[in-house]
Amino acid sequence: MPIIDGMLVQSGGSKPHVIFIMHTLSKQFPYNIWKIGGKVDRTTAAGGFSHHSEGRACDIYLDAFDPQDKQLGDLLFEMFYLNATELKVDHTIWNSRIWSAVTLGGPSAYTNAANGPHTDHVHVAFKDEQLNVEPLNFVALCKQVYENYVLNGDNVVDRADGLYGKAFNPKKPNKRLTQEQRRVIMTVKMGFKGL
Repeated sequence: MPIIDGMLVQSGGSKPHVIFIMHTLSKQFPYNIWKIGGKVDRTTAAGGFSHHSEGRACDIYLDAFDPQDKQLGDLLFEMFYLNATELKVDHTIWNSRIWSAVTLGGPSAYTNAANGPHTDHVHVAFKDEQLNVEPLNFVALCKQVYENYVLNGDNVVDRADGLYGKAFNPKKPNKRLTQEQRRVIMTVKMGFKGL
């Protein structure tokens, strides 16, 4: 998996629309999201092709049990379903909630036991229409989410810096660093090793 702007991004084989979204997220949230997954060769439980296997989905890895990750996940989930038409979103799942283009209204409870509650990532699947075109307004939408995320917190610097730095270990890229591990690394970098 390549590291883009300090984040693991698995975009090979994904549609250009999805790659653009993944790369924009990695640039906007380099110290907050720890990994983004895209195309994965797998079928659904019923044997059909999944959105991931067609390169039409991405998973944005955040932890719903971490308050800051949860806030960012909530904001991203909301951004995707409120801008579903413009972003060509088919459905999005996060923290036991789902929004789908085929149902009217807002998000509802997600209880698919086979796929789990999606508490470790925001899943976004896209419609198979004109996915060779980059979504024009996505950068502006991400900036708006970022401002809401940073400004609504009680510790602006920690949020902007991803709470003590990169969320993954570059030597073991599939391993997320805990908040305490990041704090220790940051205190050493700042010269406060004894604190």
